[in-house]
Amino acid sequence: MPSVYLPELENLKPGDETRLEGPEFHHLAHVARRRAEDALALNSGQGSLGTGIVLKTAKDHALLRVTDIRRCEPFPAPYAIAFALLKNRHDELLVEKCTELGASAFFPMLTEYSVRQAGGNTLERFRKTALAAIKQCDNPWLPEVLALSDLSEALGLIEEKGFTPVVCSERHPELWLHHIPRVKLARPCFLIGAEGGWSDAEFKALERFQHISLGNLITRAETAAIAVAAQWLAYAEQCFSVE
Repeated sequence: MPSVYLPELENLKPGDETRLEGPEFHHLAHVARRRAEDALALNSGQGSLGTGIVLKTAKDHALLRVTDIRRCEPFPAPYAIAFALLKNRHDELLVEKCTELGASAFFPMLTEYSVRQAGGNTLERFRKTALAAIKQCDNPWLPEVLALSDLSEALGLIEEKGFTPVVCSERHPELWLHHIPRVKLARPCFLIGAEGGWSDAEFKALERFQHISLGNLITRAETAAIAVAAQWLAYAEQCFSVE
């Protein structure tokens, strides 16, 4: 059953009818090829999931009826990922998989060892990737993708958004996530460097924050992000009684 992003679901109730337009309509009609009486999954991206049916399709819109809605509680142990831009669009894989693992926000960065610059549509591609991912895995919370920034600016944004920077690096192999008291991990934002890692100057700027290791081997940056997201879910299950 195809999933449709429908922010207005937050203000609807079962039995209501609504009009679907724009890219979501195009995907529904021309990619998923849904027609009248077909069933749909609905996702508000703001905490609601539902089901609906197509009543009719026209040239530029579809009319839907909502058949069911369920409200979902926010993840009680939210986390974010800050990452350097990666080559070959591996950063889009990072956004996709960490969205599937429940990340609340992404902070893309340009660091000293970043291997590419942002294009005119880089942030839009990240946002579209995150949107596709929540529909794919029925994640009812669309993560925020913040503006591209350098490390210093990103640290400010991370703290402004209420997250605690946590640096992922190989310099402290003795410190793993489960070694850190949870009081130091309130709303963590895990910082992932470029493929070349962090420069000495960047490490100096990051000294005041908690550092953790992710494993005994050196991983690609996108693998590191996916690994720490999965580790955080396991840690949160134990320490925050996530059900």
